[in-house]
Amino acid sequence: MNLQAEKSPETQEKRIELREAATGYLQVWPKIDATEHTNFYRDDFYTPAHFEKAERESEYWRESWDLRRGLIERALGVTEPSRKLRVLDVGCSAGFFLESFRSAGWTTIGVEPSEIAVEYARSRFDLDVHCCSLEELELAEPVDAVHCSLVLEHLAEPELAIEQMAKFLRPGGILFVECPNDFNALQLAIRDQLKKEAWWVVPRHHLNYFTFDSLSKLLASKNFEELDRLASFPMELFVLMGEDYIGDSKLGLDCHEKRMRLERNLVAAGAGETLNEMYRALAKAGLGRTCGLLTRKTSAR
Repeated sequence: MNLQAEKSPETQEKRIELREAATGYLQVWPKIDATEHTNFYRDDFYTPAHFEKAERESEYWRESWDLRRGLIERALGVTEPSRKLRVLDVGCSAGFFLESFRSAGWTTIGVEPSEIAVEYARSRFDLDVHCCSLEELELAEPVDAVHCSLVLEHLAEPELAIEQMAKFLRPGGILFVECPNDFNALQLAIRDQLKKEAWWVVPRHHLNYFTFDSLSKLLASKNFEELDRLASFPMELFVLMGEDYIGDSKLGLDCHEKRMRLERNLVAAGAGETLNEMYRALAKAGLGRTCGLLTRKTSAR
């Protein structure tokens, strides 16, 4: 299926084409030049401002990663993690996820192509982070879990990336993948009723566009069994309620802070599992800003 995406801030000069891959997700065509793609993520994707924001929000993210770690540990059937449990974070950025898991007793490994992010993770947290692509990474032994959050949408070949992650996982290991949930019903309602362009289509950054079902189908094709699916807060609700943050970074940050306040209050009240159940319900409806899948490797592949 061919789909013409509407113009976004990055496509003012031309209309880009999105094509449906075999497992149902959408890909930008023509594909980006490989050298340009590598250089962009090595040199230009991150700025110091990104890490400053991550530091300001670190307590929120630690609480979020604690919830996610609980899901992974339960899927592995463990109640008390030890240094024998190993996790690989693909696209680990500045290392906040890895530091959270290490603090809980895991052995952590990261892979990240950005030189500035790797330097930050090493100097800030003294983490074991490899500055290379996933294809270039070599590990001495398999890991129990792989975490890949907000990465697949950036990759030129997501199928190959999933295959590589499978090679690093032990049989029965857990893979958690999270991607933007694009072309969802709330986005389409904003586009159609409020006459907005498809602002989520940003082809220099996002080369692939997933839904819960297309992501699940991709993972199943690589021998991963789906165990759970969770959304994240449906940020599009703010726009539909009159807080139009599209193109307004200050308002967007205000909305993001409201979302964080909601989640932190629930966690502080001991309602972390209630939060998970809310996001499971949204996932069942195909809603939420991101789609997260908890899966198990089902073969020695």
